[in-house]
Amino acid sequence: MSINAPVSPPRRPQRPAPASDTWRANPFHRMRLGDVSFERIANYGADPRIGDRERGREIGRGVWRIAAERIPGEHANPWAATQPSRHFTARLHAFSWLIDLAAVGPSADLRVADLVELWVEEFGEWDDLAWDCELTAERLFAWLTWGRAAFERGDPARREALMRSAARQARLLMLAQSELGERHLGAIKAGATLVLAGAAGFPEAERLMAQGEELLIEACAKQFLPDGGHLSRSPEALAEALYDLAAARDAYAEPPQPIQDAMGKLANMLRMLRLGDGGLACFHGGSEGSAASIAAALARAGGEVRNFQFGNHSGFQRLEAGPLRAVFDVGGAPPLAYSERAHASALAFELSSESERLIVNVGAARELEPAGRMAARATNAHSTLVLDDALSATFEESRRKGPARLIGPALDDVRRSSDDSGTTVQGRHDGFRERFGLLHRRYLFVDHGGKNLRGIDELMRPVREKRVLTKKPIPFVARFHLHPSVRARMVEHQMALLETPGGQHWRLRTDAPAIAIEPSIYWGGAIVPQESLQIVLTGEADPMGHGLAPPNRIRWALARA
Repeated sequence: MSINAPVSPPRRPQRPAPASDTWRANPFHRMRLGDVSFERIANYGADPRIGDRERGREIGRGVWRIAAERIPGEHANPWAATQPSRHFTARLHAFSWLIDLAAVGPSADLRVADLVELWVEEFGEWDDLAWDCELTAERLFAWLTWGRAAFERGDPARREALMRSAARQARLLMLAQSELGERHLGAIKAGATLVLAGAAGFPEAERLMAQGEELLIEACAKQFLPDGGHLSRSPEALAEALYDLAAARDAYAEPPQPIQDAMGKLANMLRMLRLGDGGLACFHGGSEGSAASIAAALARAGGEVRNFQFGNHSGFQRLEAGPLRAVFDVGGAPPLAYSERAHASALAFELSSESERLIVNVGAARELEPAGRMAARATNAHSTLVLDDALSATFEESRRKGPARLIGPALDDVRRSSDDSGTTVQGRHDGFRERFGLLHRRYLFVDHGGKNLRGIDELMRPVREKRVLTKKPIPFVARFHLHPSVRARMVEHQMALLETPGGQHWRLRTDAPAIAIEPSIYWGGAIVPQESLQIVLTGEADPMGHGLAPPNRIRWALARA
């Protein structure tokens, strides 16, 4: 298998629709959604997210792109066009793009109203896909935070149908509480949406707010780690949760204390996971996110600001000195129920200097299509070491419809130390032991001036390992995926030069047997995909080696010129 592209795990057979989906499609269930309308929205939600105005202008012209997929041409009504995939259609129904259109300003109001009304005309009563409870929560949340123009400037003749559909969607969320409890981020979104619907004056407003509050308090108790990280270990998932909690909290006259307390913890963890440009490190099914949205959410979070350098529960270490910031993944797999977007990224890291990203992982924007997300989960899509193009974890098909779940590896020997020269963090994992009989240990060192990052990768045979799986040398690759803005070229034997748009120059040296620059891809930015480069260090490991010397040890150093 080529080492130039991320690994895509084998395609899995399609499963039949879950019983819950079949039950929801039953006409008697749809009758339970009621036939009640109401007159006006009393209050709109305040979402801390900030939209992409340029993408909003594209939508205004009828240009539709979601992550790497798009509808060819221009279409005033995207639901009437041929769409590239079921995933694309689902994301259209979610209305997560409405924030970008609303960001254009008052000139887009009539376009906002028209698109909402077109959806109501076609799907406002029922649709098997569009009325999935998680998509319904996303859509109604978007309407109540960014869809004001639809409720106030739309066609008065269509207003009653819009209000009736909104009320039915809120009632669907009340009826789907048990199912939403298994959706994790979907439960937080639904809880926030129900709170907003109650504050907006929907029918049964008090019941809506009570059930929304119950969902949110339960999520705060179950989904977050003691250090404030999300159980999925995804920085972007943590940010999404904070956005929704902030919108819900601000809808209360007196916010529930568990929500307020959780927001402070989440905000501090989110600060640790940011790089120099204000965006997030791309780990475990996430992208950079919007730096402006993150800043807005942190400003609204409240609580005591605590700056820390490691999250032992979340499994991340931060090395920061001067302008240099690195985030290092030293954690194992999330709990199985939260691992459907988790990546085989053991001992990968991301690095920025000043406000520019240097070394990244391939990333996986949350709206990326499933095939792309699956490829981005492979070990070779990360800035870490890979043995024989293998995965450092196992992907197991989920029992219910959904992505494969991640199992392993186990990480241990995680240590952090500082001295007069700088800070060192090390970690070790067993993801290659079963197949090759070797452990991988990585050291990262940052000097106090923030001008040097040094690393050591060791492949060691455990002392008590009695099996001999192979006697042949095992090829390995240490990858350094570069941000798309970074250029690279070879300048000397075993040395590459990195150049950033801001004029920074970094030299990467190594004692690995070979170094090369190869193509890569980036799915972590606002526009995906983007072409990029990767520096690859290659060699062959001795299956009986101890890791303290070549060929099972390579050293590398990144120094600012």
